[in-house]
Amino acid sequence: MIVQIKNLSMNYYTLEGELEVLKNINLTLEEGTILALVGPSGCGKSTIMNILSGLIKPTKGSITINGKMGYMFQKDHLLEWRTIMENIKIGLEIQKKLTDKSLQKIERLLKLYGLWNFRNNYPEELSGGMRQRVALIRTLAINPDILLLDEPFSALDYQTRLLVCDDITKIIKKENKTTIIVTHDIAEAISMADKIAVLSKRPATIKNIHEINLTVKGEKTPLSSREAPEFKDYFNTIWKELDIDEKLL
Repeated sequence: MIVQIKNLSMNYYTLEGELEVLKNINLTLEEGTILALVGPSGCGKSTIMNILSGLIKPTKGSITINGKMGYMFQKDHLLEWRTIMENIKIGLEIQKKLTDKSLQKIERLLKLYGLWNFRNNYPEELSGGMRQRVALIRTLAINPDILLLDEPFSALDYQTRLLVCDDITKIIKKENKTTIIVTHDIAEAISMADKIAVLSKRPATIKNIHEINLTVKGEKTPLSSREAPEFKDYFNTIWKELDIDEKLL
């Protein structure tokens, strides 16, 4: 067990009064597992991520994390005036952990995932999909045990999104990183995740947790997973669990 969440609740206080966002969230995550969080817009998925990363403190409950977190946001947040290599090094520079060993790891990642020849380019010269790969490598460079991905593909067009989702999942699996991903896309969640937690509307509780087991010919990837005979059944089940007035696309 690498992550454990017990009875997590979160209230915000506004001029209009108290707003209950999360209510008694309980989750456990084993090492190497990919967990997807799905639920209606505004239900508190990103709030869970912000609590896990330590950006905010919960109102109630406990979190046990056995490892270091790496957080990848919706936007790649690459610095346009720095080269790809300089962007990837920035986390290590801030932590004062830029060493020969860490530079060797960055070199390995860039070569392994097809970005070595672009290391001296600037972000504006890269496609949206390549920028997301750079953002992930930047996150991996600090050697996290757990990855938090908050809708990392939402800014991409549909075709690019499918291809980048495939790329990113392969990288996560190859690097054996425990991952929590927030997405509004049910198909994306099923194709990527080992487990899916379905959240209710606010205040969010966990309606169900699905263990995803797909029969795939050859290598299991997000693209091949969509062809599995069980895929449609998972999709229909999860769709029905979501609140009808909140459309997930």
